[in-house]
Amino acid sequence: MQSSADGPGPAEAVPPPAGADEALAADAVSAFAHAPIGVAVLEPDGVVSRVNGAVSRLLGYPPEELVGRDLFRLVEEGLVGPAVAACASLRDGTRTTVVHETRFRAADGHLLDVRVTTSAVHGPAVRPHAIMHLEDVSEREELRRRLQHEATHDPLTGLCNRARFLDELRRALPGAERHGRPVTVLYLDLDGFKAVNDTHGHAVGDRVLVAFARHVRASVRPEDIAARLGGDEFAVLCEDTTAERARAVVGRLRDVSWTGAAGDVPAGLVVGVTVGAATADPSPGAGGAEDLLAAADAAMYAAKGHRDR
Repeated sequence: MQSSADGPGPAEAVPPPAGADEALAADAVSAFAHAPIGVAVLEPDGVVSRVNGAVSRLLGYPPEELVGRDLFRLVEEGLVGPAVAACASLRDGTRTTVVHETRFRAADGHLLDVRVTTSAVHGPAVRPHAIMHLEDVSEREELRRRLQHEATHDPLTGLCNRARFLDELRRALPGAERHGRPVTVLYLDLDGFKAVNDTHGHAVGDRVLVAFARHVRASVRPEDIAARLGGDEFAVLCEDTTAERARAVVGRLRDVSWTGAAGDVPAGLVVGVTVGAATADPSPGAGGAEDLLAAADAAMYAAKGHRDR
C-alpha cells in the first residue's frame, strides 16, 4: 500500500478545495467585465448575447443596443461579405478559431480598424456559443496606410509616383486586352520650367508644380490615374479611352490659364505644357507598361520638336 506521504495513486483524483468552483466563476466574471479588449458572447447564429464594457467603449453603443443583434451590421458595407466568410468555418465546424481584420463603423460614424478573434465553444457541459475578441488596431493600420501612401505617391504634389503609375498601368493593360478596350497614356512636360527655378527660385518652382498637379486633377476624370514621374514630367493613365477621345483631355491639359488661377504662383508667370499620347493596342501580344509609357514619352518629345521648328 502506498503511504500518504507519497501522494495519491494514479487512479485517485484530488478533489478541488472547497469553494473553488465559486472562485473560478467569480474570476471568470471579473475577467470578462474588466478585460482591456472587447469581449462579446455570441449565440451559434452570431447574435450577441452579452458584451463587456470595452466593446461599448470601442463601438460607442450601450450594451442594450448591441445585445440581441449581430455585429455584421456595424461592419463597413464593402467588408461585410469577407467578415461573414471568415466566420463561416466556425458554423460549419471546420475550424474552432478564426482571426480576421475588418472595419467597424462606430456610433459617431467614424471607422475603426479592428482585429477580430472568434472561437466556437462546444462541449457536453456547456451550451454551444462563441467568444469574440475585438481589438482596436486603427493606429497600426493608419501608420501602415501612411507608409504605403508615402511609398507610392509623390510627397510634393500628392500624385502617384512612377512606380505606382507603372503598377496601375500593368493592372490596366490585361483588362484592355481581354475586353478590347483601349488604354491611353498621356506624357506631360512643363515648358520652360528650368527658367522658373533659375529666375524665381526652387520654392516658386515647387509651387508651380503643386498648382499644375491641381490643374491635372481638375482636367481628367476621377477614375484616371495622374502621376508625377519626376522633375517637371507628369503622366495620366486613361482607361477605356481612344486616341480621339484623349484629344479633348489633351486640350484641357494644355490650357495655360491654370497659372493665373493659382494664387501661389507669381502674377504674369506663364508655363506651357507639351503633351504626348500613346494608345495601347488591345490585341494579344501588345507591348507592356514600360513600352506604352516610352511611346507616350517619345510622342511628347516629337510634339515639342515639331513646335520648336
